[in-house]
Amino acid sequence: MRIINIIPGVKVYKEENFSILFGCPPEIIKYFILRKIPFPDYVVIPDTLHYRGVLQNATEFVLYYHLFVLQNFFKGKKLNILGEPRHANNNRELLRLSLLGPTRAEYEALDPDGSNPYYEDLYRESRALSLKDKSGNELSIDSFVNFFSFKDGALETEHFKLTHSDKNIYEINGNTIDVNFSQEQIPPYDLKPDFVPQTPSKFGIDVLGGASGFSPGNPCSGLILNFNSEYMLVDCPPYLEYSLTARGISRNQIKSIFLSHIHDDHCNLFPLVLFHERVKFLCSREIFWMACKKLSLMTMHATEEFYSYFDFVELEPYRENEFYGIGITPHYTVHSIPTIGATFTMNCDGHNRSIVFVGDNKSLVEIKKMVKAGNVKKEKYENLYRLYHDRFDFFVVDGGMGILHGDPKDSLESKSDRVIFLHLEKLPDEFNTTFTTATHGKRFIIKEGTDEGYLIKSLHILNHHYPGISEEWQNTLLNNITLIKYNAGDVIIKQGDMSSAKTYIILSGNTHIIYHDGKESRQIASNKAGDLIGEMAIVYNLNERSASIVAVTPVTLGLLDEKVLYSFLVAENRIESIKEMLETRKILERNFRNFGLSVIVNQQLAWKGKRIRFKKDHVVIEQGKLGRNFYLILSGKFSVIRDGEEIAQLAVRDIFGELGSLGDQARNATIKTLEEGEALWFDKDDIIQIIKSTPSLHFFVNKMIKERGGKFLAISGNNSF
Repeated sequence: MRIINIIPGVKVYKEENFSILFGCPPEIIKYFILRKIPFPDYVVIPDTLHYRGVLQNATEFVLYYHLFVLQNFFKGKKLNILGEPRHANNNRELLRLSLLGPTRAEYEALDPDGSNPYYEDLYRESRALSLKDKSGNELSIDSFVNFFSFKDGALETEHFKLTHSDKNIYEINGNTIDVNFSQEQIPPYDLKPDFVPQTPSKFGIDVLGGASGFSPGNPCSGLILNFNSEYMLVDCPPYLEYSLTARGISRNQIKSIFLSHIHDDHCNLFPLVLFHERVKFLCSREIFWMACKKLSLMTMHATEEFYSYFDFVELEPYRENEFYGIGITPHYTVHSIPTIGATFTMNCDGHNRSIVFVGDNKSLVEIKKMVKAGNVKKEKYENLYRLYHDRFDFFVVDGGMGILHGDPKDSLESKSDRVIFLHLEKLPDEFNTTFTTATHGKRFIIKEGTDEGYLIKSLHILNHHYPGISEEWQNTLLNNITLIKYNAGDVIIKQGDMSSAKTYIILSGNTHIIYHDGKESRQIASNKAGDLIGEMAIVYNLNERSASIVAVTPVTLGLLDEKVLYSFLVAENRIESIKEMLETRKILERNFRNFGLSVIVNQQLAWKGKRIRFKKDHVVIEQGKLGRNFYLILSGKFSVIRDGEEIAQLAVRDIFGELGSLGDQARNATIKTLEEGEALWFDKDDIIQIIKSTPSLHFFVNKMIKERGGKFLAISGNNSF
């Protein structure tokens, strides 16, 4: 027996005739390949389902490796997945949905009046591509996987008895397996970070990754479409934050996503739920539902809850959909589950330019066979054939080969200026001088961008921080901003230096605030695109910098003369209110780190909240009464009393009043102070507006409501669902 530590939160228990994987984050298969560790026979889903934006039950590619690479199913071996009953059941549904696609009943629920012209075709294609037995009958997910559930904290297989003794702690053959962890999990590959700032292009692509889920040295497929100096994700690879940081892009700069399908190498969406601004979600109706369903199955939150974290933009297939200056014409591909690609078009200097993202797609030869067999319509094949043969500026295409992916030979007759392959680590030798691969860090640009877009963003950011700036001061501030760029690792401000008479607006990338106490340095905060640096020095007339600011990624800053900004704050009578806000924001940043909120969100809370002090034995909320108020506890202890009995106590970092203020429900308990305390009070309308626009806060509040036995609050439900 031996226990192998893979990464934080992931261990392998190995006996002579079996092995067990405890914990299953994305890309775990790549660690097995790189370290030459034998593939596990059993996978245990841990109690902690997500940590720091990384899901811990990503069994999808473990199953695919078992099926399609090791061919274990065809050798008579099933994968074994173990967990608490609900975890195991949800994982069964997750694997069924991602491997086999929606059922007919699920399609009908999405299209109750039967008006969608594509669902019957998609269902038929998935059935044709599904794995079948020798008699031609489709195999269910239970044909490939044995699911075991703990009962009273124990389960038994043919090889062992496993006891679930505590949270993330297991006992087997006298050995304790503890997969609790607090460190960050990092991807297994080197993302080769950029050091020099890049200006977003007018129209082009940044590559986050272009390999498959089985390529150990490279990240999965993911692109960023640059348009009008904005960024749109095209699919979402695992470890998104690391991929963005490597390219010098802050999560705050991502405003939208186009999703092709829900396979795990394209659809690791949970980080978007923890964004501080709602992302516009572009795809077809069934793919949006599948994405939210996948999030639900992996987090144990309701599917409908995830609708409210995004702004869904339903794209109509085979026609141009207008989206802020670009045209998006989606098309369906032939894949095991519903999958779309799109043609993105933009007018640049009077000429229409185009980028095609094909999406995961079988080879044209195989699709033609499916047409002949009556499983794919001829019109669909002809549309795909035209994409492979017409001219576009960039033709980004699936070249992964195998049973579900494209063949590079299909693109030999393409008239496009450049053909760029995804799902490939390297091209076969015969294509090395013909095509190129979408390797992480590459840029493909049709029209270069300019720094003028950053000046416009500077004004947007200032309006976020100081709402209601007069037209005269907008003009004055904008004309006093200059741009400066720093490499990754550069020191922007040095602790102890005299003020440079400048305030910095972070326009791209991320920075760390580092404080040295005379003995050692420590990171005390982070700033991202959209934040201000140096504002406190102006408001409090500080002459000496109290901490250092270091560029974590390449950054672009807007420099604003402190005298001009101070004159603006004085002229519009903002100094005292900003001081009050900064003091409250500092308390929130210190006491509510578990919210994981950005500076700008804490700032919104500080602007809208009112600090209230309570004496001991004060009844803040009374059971049965209606109320509009929402509270964040800043100090003191509070008793939760239901029907005359204390059921819990609350303290700093807790919230209360959420059901009454957000859910229009009568107060279900009385809240009474046990000692003097202070809380940040919000009126219903104000807190709803902040939560509605902040997915990370919305998710945190729903998580707390769920832990308290309540029903989720979809504060800004999507009208389409």
